[in-house]
Amino acid sequence: MPSSEKFSAVFPGFNAPPEAQHCVAIIVRGGEFRSADFVFPISDGGLKLIGGIAGNEFLPPPDGSHGLYSRPLPVPGGATAIDRVSRALGSLGNATARVEAVKPLIIHDLLAFDITLFLRIQVQNPFVGGDCYIGTPEEPVTVPIHRADWDREIPALTREGVPDGVIAITNIHGAASPFKVPAVSGAGPMGVFNTLVNVRAGLPNRGKTTALRIQADAFLAQNPGYGGTK
Repeated sequence: MPSSEKFSAVFPGFNAPPEAQHCVAIIVRGGEFRSADFVFPISDGGLKLIGGIAGNEFLPPPDGSHGLYSRPLPVPGGATAIDRVSRALGSLGNATARVEAVKPLIIHDLLAFDITLFLRIQVQNPFVGGDCYIGTPEEPVTVPIHRADWDREIPALTREGVPDGVIAITNIHGAASPFKVPAVSGAGPMGVFNTLVNVRAGLPNRGKTTALRIQADAFLAQNPGYGGTK
């Protein structure tokens, strides 16, 4: 996808707060979340971070998203982690997961891609219902991400197709490990399937077998509505 199309896809109708000097958008192009034997792949565009920046402070849009946008993604192996069982169950065996932010991320060093996310993960399946979450606003999955540069996988400044005044950096690799992941809650009526989901995802995980790896593109632009400091 040309860079100009990628840019227009991440800032549609977004208005940063007037105190934000810049607008930032990060699109995850691929990656995976791992807890023990539970592996949750993140597809291209499955996760986006959009907001404003004032100094080093991230300012999310006022829509309750905390600046994180995601879509439900299929969980390999379905609800049981056994493909043949999930196939036998049909649609009842399918499971999806969707990441939500419970508060705005913290930017420690944007150039180093050093950020901390505060998340919960909604797991959906006909058995567990729509209130099944890994992590809560009070006990989120706290993920400290830093840039990880491997051989020939370094970030690249992109100019072709990018509008004037926009900085586009592609091929950013981020990693996080270890980090704690709490037990699930709300799986089925009165949490009757909590144990099943905990066993499926290896929870609670104290961080010994957790990892996150992502590849992302980042876009930075001046905020046209910047009103200056008060």
